[in-house]
Amino acid sequence: MPDSTRQPNATVRDRLQQYGLSETEADTYLAVVERGPATARTVAETAGISTSYVYDICDSLAATGFVTVDDHRTPTVIRATPPSEAFGALKRELDTLETAVQSRYEDPSTDDNSFEVVKSRPTIVKRLEQHIDAADCEVVLQLPARRLPDLREPLCRARERGVLVLLTLSGYDAESMTLELDGVANAVRLGLGGSPSLLATDQQRGFVSPSTMLSWDHDETNAITFTQDAVAAVLVGSYLGNYWPIGEEVLVSRPPSLPARYDMFRPVVFTTTLALRAGESVVADLYARPTGSDNEFEVLTGDVVDVRQNLLDPSSSDFGFENSLVIDTGQERITVGGYGAFLEDYEVKHTTLHRA
Repeated sequence: MPDSTRQPNATVRDRLQQYGLSETEADTYLAVVERGPATARTVAETAGISTSYVYDICDSLAATGFVTVDDHRTPTVIRATPPSEAFGALKRELDTLETAVQSRYEDPSTDDNSFEVVKSRPTIVKRLEQHIDAADCEVVLQLPARRLPDLREPLCRARERGVLVLLTLSGYDAESMTLELDGVANAVRLGLGGSPSLLATDQQRGFVSPSTMLSWDHDETNAITFTQDAVAAVLVGSYLGNYWPIGEEVLVSRPPSLPARYDMFRPVVFTTTLALRAGESVVADLYARPTGSDNEFEVLTGDVVDVRQNLLDPSSSDFGFENSLVIDTGQERITVGGYGAFLEDYEVKHTTLHRA
């Protein structure tokens, strides 16, 4: 095909890739736009991919609102969502991002690498609520059981946004306390009394204090809140490696509905584990590259055949924070871990899960 006819689509495809679509996803989406409503076979011929792969890609595009898949008729018909709707959510996200950046631009005192010493319990609760409300993907939290009512509402809001919440409650006394756990977390454990209070959200923001800071009515110790990903990563590793495994599991949520896209990997592992234990088959579209390489990230698709994890009992990991999947791509079996993984075959930036 002459360059003069290919160039416009190439430019649009490049723009779509800049906003998170893989090259194959962009080609498939444009094929649906140009030929839809269309059958999977027509889309496959236009995009230059296999018909079976079209279903996987279109499930991923449907999860992000770019297309709709009508599989209640034969053959299946794929339609492009009207652009005003498909890109409306993206525009709103960009507007929100612009507002947040503008706020930081106008207030240079905001420091992403900030540490704050907090001496007041009301201020601690306020900071915890702010961090939880800012979470997009993950909240790990350990605090005295008696303080759960202070954070019930922000935790419920996080769950409603689809955030993975792992919660450990220390110092629980069944005779004097009543725990209302509905909707506050994906998994709850009861930990040892005297454990430090800690929080990490999206492996970026956090909080840590001695147990006495939140458990006693009067205390002279201090807490620290921070916004620094390196510190948050260490805190999460310590939590999952030391405190989470010794807790007694008392609540686990139901598997979330699929398809769903995840930008962090522990929520992927948590969801997949629940689905596999429920007897369901799970397919993963992984934006991945070989571990330790400088290769471009590409979409890998395959069936999840095993999970290595310590988020749910019984644990199947060899060490505290091991969380990975074993994927059968149809050609080979590979292990995949989160972004920055070093033990697995591939590291993953984001994942879309759907049922086979």
